[in-house]
Amino acid sequence: MKDRGFWLRIGWRNLGRHRRRTVITAIALAWGFAAVVLFNGILEGMGSDFIRSGTDLMAGQIRIQNPAYEPERELWDVIGGDAGVEVSELLSRIRSDPDVVHAAPRLYGAGIIASDSTSRGGLLMGIVPEAEARVTHFLQGVLEGAPPEGAHEVLLGQELARQLRTSVGEDVVLVAPSADGSLGNELFRVSGIIRTGIPEVDAAQVVLHIDDLQFLLALGTDDVHEVTVSLRNPWDAPEVADRLSAELTDLAGEMQVSPWTEFRPELVEFAGLISGMNWLILIIVFVMAAFGVANTMLMATFERRREFAVVKALGMKPGRIVAMVMGEALVLGLLAVVGGALISLPLVLWLIHYPIDLTPIAGEQMFMDGLFRFVLRVEHSWDIPVRSAVGLVATAVLAALYPALRAIRVPAAEALAGR
Repeated sequence: MKDRGFWLRIGWRNLGRHRRRTVITAIALAWGFAAVVLFNGILEGMGSDFIRSGTDLMAGQIRIQNPAYEPERELWDVIGGDAGVEVSELLSRIRSDPDVVHAAPRLYGAGIIASDSTSRGGLLMGIVPEAEARVTHFLQGVLEGAPPEGAHEVLLGQELARQLRTSVGEDVVLVAPSADGSLGNELFRVSGIIRTGIPEVDAAQVVLHIDDLQFLLALGTDDVHEVTVSLRNPWDAPEVADRLSAELTDLAGEMQVSPWTEFRPELVEFAGLISGMNWLILIIVFVMAAFGVANTMLMATFERRREFAVVKALGMKPGRIVAMVMGEALVLGLLAVVGGALISLPLVLWLIHYPIDLTPIAGEQMFMDGLFRFVLRVEHSWDIPVRSAVGLVATAVLAALYPALRAIRVPAAEALAGR
């Protein structure tokens, strides 16, 4: 330990010989470190926001269904199967998990919706509006009116309402095949018009209260096709899904608990793309840093050829000469990390607490069934700065290896003779 501290002190002293060159190199490395931390943090923030957008809009972070429900989506494949499940107990158990924000039941069906002038096929979705609003965000897209709060009210997709030539307050008829083989039909009042931004949804979505849809489809009050769960951290979904699956086994045997990483694989690929971009930025900046350190150390070793020749003539071992040069690079790397932290810390803190919203300039984009907003926000994580700091110091030390090997190969006699 004493020997290590000795070489660090020697490195500090040697760097002080050419302060201007040392300062310029350290500042360049510090800005490289700050750029990596800042850009990677912004990419992580954008990726996290996109994952939340892709899951919070309609899908949720965890989905609980009957294993037989997908892909056929038969009406009678409700959670719990023929034995059923007490929905209130199921929701209570799910919401008691410390990582769960809320959970909402859903029921699905298909049918025909008819107005005074025309009819269209529609995808029926039964929800509990107050619970759904705490799990997903699609109800925030209501353009006119309000979600279906009372009995016999429906919320129509914007394009579907246009095709039906109907508006808020008018009546429509829903006709749908029921679970008992009959044909259910009821009169509903349009309570609102919604726009999710997903064309397929806006052209077919019919949202009504879950009680109304259960009655229309001849299902029981505890028959639901899905429970959608929102989490405090979407990345915890696989772990929470495994935990819920184990905890809910006694309540209903026929139950499949799936995290978003399973039913939204395209979002997983996008997250992998973000991670790849982070590593690409890291590699590019640190390759440039390696050339900067190598250049500085090569200049230093060339200028001190006589010094190295003297210490070799006095019997210093080659390993100690290498340690001397590597110690300088290590100190240079540590200086760059400290400088980079001082540069990046205020910027990172600012973008964590006060993100820059570029949406008014760039607009909103729908991508992978998620509403993507251009917001410069840094995701709070120690992984990025720690990884970057270790990478920068390691890069500086490895870049000094070649100059160090050059130093031990300096011919003592020629260097002392000035050749």
